[in-house]
Amino acid sequence: MQDMNPKQIIRAGDYQRRAIFKKDGKNFLNVSEFYYDTIQGEGINIGQPAAFLRLKNCTMNCSYCDTTEVWRYGSPYSFTELLDLMSDKNIIDQLRNGQHLVITGGSPLLQQEGIVGFLKKFYEVYQFFTYVEIENECTLMPNPWMRDCIDCWNNSPKLASSGMSLEVRYKPELIKMMSYLKNSWFKFVISNEHEWDEIDEFYLKPGLVKREQIILMPEGATREDLQRKRLMVVDMAICHGVRYSTREHIILWDKKVGF
Repeated sequence: MQDMNPKQIIRAGDYQRRAIFKKDGKNFLNVSEFYYDTIQGEGINIGQPAAFLRLKNCTMNCSYCDTTEVWRYGSPYSFTELLDLMSDKNIIDQLRNGQHLVITGGSPLLQQEGIVGFLKKFYEVYQFFTYVEIENECTLMPNPWMRDCIDCWNNSPKLASSGMSLEVRYKPELIKMMSYLKNSWFKFVISNEHEWDEIDEFYLKPGLVKREQIILMPEGATREDLQRKRLMVVDMAICHGVRYSTREHIILWDKKVGF
């Protein structure tokens, strides 16, 4: 049987074995892991073949985060080094043929200047624009260049169940601006049946997001967690006329990082 695990370019934990990196100006990204030939497991593009570039560090520390042990660590990779690794793994052809590049974290926008530079370098070398998705917790304002180079914004504002204070996780003006960006979605992690009231009060009634942009997703880092919550979230989505998303990567691989 073919190995179903995603293929690794940079493994979680590689920072422990990596030689000291001499930074070249600003032409680098702090990377936690990089893998490909997998699928987007959640949100509007669920099931889409994808490569995931996970960047180091986050603006928050949510109680239910299932990648904390990955994004806390990492090391810098130059743009040239990343492109060489991608070329060696033949991922460039995969991206040319439609695989998405998903930039995730942590908080990718902590490195938005580097992301823009990396994507410009990618085009300079390969002469095509790959489709780029970004995972965004909606706490940092994207600069104009960043807004232009992202094809799909997977926004995930955090609710009270994240354990983060309202002051840290709720940025109304930023969220409203994000709702106007092209292909911008708002994916809410649902832990209990009362959280729709929070979405309604803080996001819909103030007019920060449109109902058709909302995606509800059950909280769960394991198959067992998802099994307990997904029917409740499906019922909530149906009741309020919004999209539902499972976490297909959890269903396929359970809680597994650093393959």
